Amino acid sequence: MSSFLDNSGDIILDAVLTDVGRKMLASADGSFKIVSFAFSDDEINYSLYDSSLSSANRDLNILKTPILEAIPDSSAAIKQKLITLKGLNEQLYLPVARINATAMVGMPYAAASYNGDTANQFVVLTNQTAVEKYTVNQDAAANSKSVPSGFIDGTSFTNAYTSPVAIDQGLDTTAISWNANVPADLNEDTYILEIDDRLAKVVNPNGDPIDYSYIDTNNIATYVLAEDDFYTSAPNTTQGDSVLAGPRGKRLRFSLYASADVANSDYLFDTIGTEIADYFPSQVSSGNQTAKTIDAIIRVRGDKTGISVSIPFRFVRAAS
Repeated sequence: MSSFLDNSGDIILDAVLTDVGRKMLASADGSFKIVSFAFSDDEINYSLYDSSLSSANRDLNILKTPILEAIPDSSAAIKQKLITLKGLNEQLYLPVARINATAMVGMPYAAASYNGDTANQFVVLTNQTAVEKYTVNQDAAANSKSVPSGFIDGTSFTNAYTSPVAIDQGLDTTAISWNANVPADLNEDTYILEIDDRLAKVVNPNGDPIDYSYIDTNNIATYVLAEDDFYTSAPNTTQGDSVLAGPRGKRLRFSLYASADVANSDYLFDTIGTEIADYFPSQVSSGNQTAKTIDAIIRVRGDKTGISVSIPFRFVRAAS
């Protein structure tokens, strides 16, 4: 747990190594080398700036605001990254990242009527029994037996990659034409994805599973999505291609498939999840409709621009 630092005087530096950094330092094999760093303004409330005061006192309330001490949990640090805009000293708009859940572009959210009355989530089916609740045992006509839209067959990466989630980036403003080019410094080309490794793994739109870059002591796996396979060119064909009103950058696409912990066992579902009765559609021979579920947030942030988006997922396993 973090605590506040005394901000009544000058704070020169308060720094700690992250869990990953401490692990690398402890290895004593020369792998620990600081080659870059980043700043953020997570704790700054700019509304405290008072332009009615003298120039020396306008930011005084900001400077007095307590700040958190440094923390080793890399997944909780640097939410609002500071960026450098080379030569763009008159830039009026900063980029954002948005989930594109329109059916014609990305995978839509699962309908609440299929997802236990919960809206705005993507669903990952983690075992074959759950998949067959829709494709085999559903009490419906044969041509209606399929996994619903917004659901990912997460039983393997070969099944999951055909249902990618899409993330649009760019400038969300009508002040600049939507088919204008995003400045290079604002066009993200490398995303950092963080996910609980016990829940899922990442696969690119070509069906290639991706190894995480590192995993911390809280089981949070960090993936660096830098390969071209994750990206499509800026969606500038029509204005409606994107959820953004202004110029668009590269579109990120990826999918998830279930980790062994949730594919082969009820343990995590019983420990941190919940059961939902009548979740699955009516089954032939009055089959069990109860599902075990875990709700989670997948965090994706830009390595260059600091843009970020949180993606809601539900992991579903048929109750055994």
